[in-house]
Amino acid sequence: MTNSLECKNSLEPIKSGLLFFVDHPPQLKHILLSALGLTLLFVISTAHSMTRLCDNILLSGHPNLPPIIWGDYQKTLGAAPELVSNILSKEGISVNSDYQGGINRVLRKLQTGEIDLNPAMVRTPELEKTVQFIEPPIYTQKYAVLVKKGKHKNLDSWDDLKKLLGVTPKGLSLGAEFDEFARKNLRLIRTFHARQGLLMLNVGRVDYAIYPDIQGDLFMSLLDFEGRFEKASVDIASFKLYVGVSRKLDCKLPLESLSKQLSYMLNSGQADHTVNDNLYKWMDFSLSKRPR
Repeated sequence: MTNSLECKNSLEPIKSGLLFFVDHPPQLKHILLSALGLTLLFVISTAHSMTRLCDNILLSGHPNLPPIIWGDYQKTLGAAPELVSNILSKEGISVNSDYQGGINRVLRKLQTGEIDLNPAMVRTPELEKTVQFIEPPIYTQKYAVLVKKGKHKNLDSWDDLKKLLGVTPKGLSLGAEFDEFARKNLRLIRTFHARQGLLMLNVGRVDYAIYPDIQGDLFMSLLDFEGRFEKASVDIASFKLYVGVSRKLDCKLPLESLSKQLSYMLNSGQADHTVNDNLYKWMDFSLSKRPR
């Protein structure tokens, strides 16, 4: 952030230039001083834009990671947007939520500054070039491999999945390493409706289904499938989700305050309460969008 000392130092060359122009002819001095005035105005306006606090921002994120984050085709919803919006509203910042579709489109727009913030995203060295990530992580994403009870119990490694047919929601990242392994070695169906995989597993059309841990539990409850499935021991992936802010943002967010308040919410249990509330919100939304 530019402070008063830095602004003072940045004006020294301009002040020196004024002294240099004193002995020049009046016409030349007028031209030079006019140019100097424009330069000074640009410096001041640029410094102001870099230090101006945001009064509103645009948020969007992954369309299908409930209850942490999801989209209803109009807005981005979930526990992460709710937590971040609550924190920023206390700082006097209005948060507008938008739905942008697939995650790749969301990431492109975040990197170019068309979106200001993604409240729950994977952190990578490549993305860090264009996105500023806030500590601590807002959520740790884990995955479960679900099988019908009493079947395929001995699934302990990725290689054990090679001989079977699996299913997982479309657009869901299972970690770069597993996604590459699956592309090369597995028969893995991707479904448009997230719950459809459990329906397929229930009637025996597939041998296993991969879901985010909390999402799988939610769908089993939603579809009244408790007791029909169990979790295999194979570990797919586990990775942290962070609040990401576009480096193209032309105003300042109170990032230190955001980090501190987020830590408090996570440690106090307030974040867990918000996640549980969003389980039911997602359930209501999902019931209204039941696939035909």
